[in-house]
Formats: sequence, structure tokens, C-alpha cells
Amino acid sequence: MSFLRRHVWAVLFVLLAGTLAVPFYAVQTPPLLDYPNHLARTFVLTHLHDPAYHFGEIFHADWKPYPYILWDVLAVVLQHFIPAEAAGRLLLALATVLLPFSVAWFLHQANPGQERLAFLACPLAYCTLFLWGFTAYQLSVSFCFLMVGTWFWYRKQPTPWRAALFVLSTFLAYFAHLLGFASAAFILVLYELTRWDWRRWLQLSAFLAPPSLLFLWARPGLVESKRLEMRPLADKFMMLVAVPGHLYSDPLDRVFMWGIVLCLGVALVRNRELRIHWRWMFVLVGMFGVYMLLPYGWGTSSDIDVRLVVPFWMLLLAVAQVGRRARWIAVLAVVLTLVRVANVEGGFEYESETCAPMDEAIALIQPGATLFPLVDTCKDDDPLDYFYVHYWAHAVVRRGAISPYLFDIPGQTPMRINTPMYLSEGFWGHCYDVEPDWEQLADDYDYIWSYGDQRYAAHIAGVADKVFERQRLVLYRVRPKS
Repeated sequence: MSFLRRHVWAVLFVLLAGTLAVPFYAVQTPPLLDYPNHLARTFVLTHLHDPAYHFGEIFHADWKPYPYILWDVLAVVLQHFIPAEAAGRLLLALATVLLPFSVAWFLHQANPGQERLAFLACPLAYCTLFLWGFTAYQLSVSFCFLMVGTWFWYRKQPTPWRAALFVLSTFLAYFAHLLGFASAAFILVLYELTRWDWRRWLQLSAFLAPPSLLFLWARPGLVESKRLEMRPLADKFMMLVAVPGHLYSDPLDRVFMWGIVLCLGVALVRNRELRIHWRWMFVLVGMFGVYMLLPYGWGTSSDIDVRLVVPFWMLLLAVAQVGRRARWIAVLAVVLTLVRVANVEGGFEYESETCAPMDEAIALIQPGATLFPLVDTCKDDDPLDYFYVHYWAHAVVRRGAISPYLFDIPGQTPMRINTPMYLSEGFWGHCYDVEPDWEQLADDYDYIWSYGDQRYAAHIAGVADKVFERQRLVLYRVRPKS
């Protein structure tokens, strides 16, 4: 019977993790903030030398062993078999579904007998950072726990085969996202510090050295800027709750957070089987300290510190053995997962109503045209409310449009932009306090995508004609000069 029950729980876990993919297939285009820009970059890389497009005139590939490139590699490979948007949707779903499985592997190695706590990784797989479109980050959290679990698997029986698999997992975590690898490295280093074994320290250091040296070589986002910016202390504490808890619906967010509190109560209150793993408690406290010390921004990278929040919550699952109450926590996790899926799917469907006019506008853009995005977000406080910032980038995929506003970060993205096209100072700030130079803009672009505040409508009318207007979007066609 025990054997049968284990298999029933395993099947339930697989089905539950699979439901995390539902929202990505419930809408035509998942409304994630940075996602369209990332997808457009991979489309350009795939068709860089395709004579049907003109991407090779202003873009060139820069395939080097940078962190963050695993997403691009997978997307480019998939686009040789399926359309770009189908490839992107598949990667979004896989990155989300993979996370609970990697946490289950981690718990199997680090907290054996408590694998049912991995059910909680399902509702935690959705987080604010993923809805911001941090696609590579989502993938990296999975590889983070795959890497940590593989280290403990190797420690139990050090063999060349297991060592090779751990090396592979370290490079997968590194190439997925630098902070995924760094989170795993922090966890492992802190754990090994809990006991005196200098041979193990040297061994772990040897494994972590190659990706770490690659980071020092790549210096992602530090080529042009070395600025260091700290997040206020109060905001640090707030983000510990907001990152895993804040999605689209305030009532459902509250249900989720109270559900997590209930799970903690089930685990801790009058539980005679409760056993604390003090070594993992030390790691958890150490991760909190690292999080508090990390900056908000370094170089051109931002939101660095909050990338540790999701690993922190997942790490909490290894801190205690809760005995038979793990099954009740798993049941609660099933309910919380369904709540989260409903939250995300409902948010996607609601935002899709805003996407419909933008899809119509994209269909009007001439193939191969140059596009200038003018997107103002100053009236929206929550980044989830301005998922539309990079939506114009779907024109790159659907119409072969050309725009120099794709992500080009040396040491991170494998694509460089070499173009003399006019660039406005205001785009990346999305408030446009400095007015664009309309004459220069008209010389280099065929269309102006104006979304949000239309304060410059009169100036745009001097160089372009309105061809589409719906809700907050106005698409202009630049008049050819005589």
C-alpha cells in the first residue's frame, strides 16, 4: 500500500505541476513585460542571414560564453522546428513547470522523506519577477536547485560520472542566469561552512571556479557603467513578500499568502514530529544576510537583490522535517496552486483585451519597416500594469520590423546593434522628459508607435500621419520627404 500511495502522490505532483502551463495556452500572447523584447532578439538571431529579412544590416551575433544565453540558445534551436511565438510560449511553460521538479530533486537529496513539501513549489513557481518577463531568471531558478541537489547526490557517492553531471549542472545554471548560479553557489558555500572539512571546501571551490572565472571575464552589464545602487531597507523587507505574493488579483493574492501562513501553522504548531535541520537554518539565515547586502543595481543590471527571494522561499522547504503533516501541506498546496493558476490565467485574459488593439496595429505595419517606439508609463505605478512597454517588439517577429530598441547588453545578450539610427534619450526611462528630435527621427524611421501619454501628438503630426488609433495606442506612418 505504501508503494501504491507513493505513486499516487507522484502522479498527483506531475499533474499539478503540469497545470502551471495552462495560462500560457489560454491566451494568444502571454502579456509579460520584457518577454516580447527577448523573443524578438531570438527571432533576429534565428533569421540574421535570412534574405527574407534585413536584420543583417543593423544587427550581428555575439555568441560567447556569457551568462543568460541559455534562453536564447533554446529559443533559436526551437525556431528551426516551430514558429517563434510557439517556441517562446513553450519555453515559458517549460521554465515554469520545471521548477517544482527541480525543487523535488533538491528535497530528495537535502531533506529526504519530505519530498511532498515540493508541492509548495508549484504555487511559488509564479512570481512577480516572472510576470515582469524575466524569462532567463525563471529558467535559472530551476537549474539552481538542480545544481544544489546534484551536489548532494555527488557527495553521497563521489564518482566521475556524478562529478561530470554536477559540472554540467553548474554550467547550465550559469548560462541560464548569473543569479541562478550565484544563488546555488551561496547555498552550497554556506552549507559546507557548517562543518569543518577543508577538503570538501577545496573540492567545491574547484567545481565553482570555472563559471566564476567566466563571470569575471564577461563582466555582464559592467562595460559601460559601474554604478552601484542600494534598495531602501524597508523595501527589501517588503519585496520578500511582494515577489512571491503579488500577482494580478488582490483577493487571490491574500488567499495565497494566508494559505502559506496556514501551511506554516500546520508544520509548526504542536507538531511532535517536527525536527529542525539546523545546518539548513544556518544557510537560510545566511541567504537572508546575502540578500540584505546585495545592491538593487550594479552597472546596467537592476533588481539584482530580489533575484534571491524565490530561492530563499524554496530553501525554506529544507529547513524542517514535519513528519506526517507533509501530506496535509501537500493537499493545501494543491488548493493554492489552483488559486494561483486562476489568478494568472484571469490576469492574462484581462490584459489580452488591451493586447487586441496592439495586435491590429502590428498587422498594419509594412514588412521590413523601421519602427520607433514611444511608450510612456509614467501614469502606471505597478510594473504589472505596463506589460505593454515592449509589446511593439512583436512587430519584429510578425512583420520583420526593424528597431534598435532590442536589448543589447554586452556580456549578457548574444546580439549587438550596429546602427547609426536615431535613438531617443527617453525610451528606457519611459517618461520622455527630453523631447525626441522629430526631424532626425523622421529621417530614420517609417513608423512611430505612440502608447500612453499623447503629449507629443501635435509634434508627431508635423512629420507623420495617423494610421491607427485605439485606446492608448496611436500608430503613425512617417511621411516620406519630397
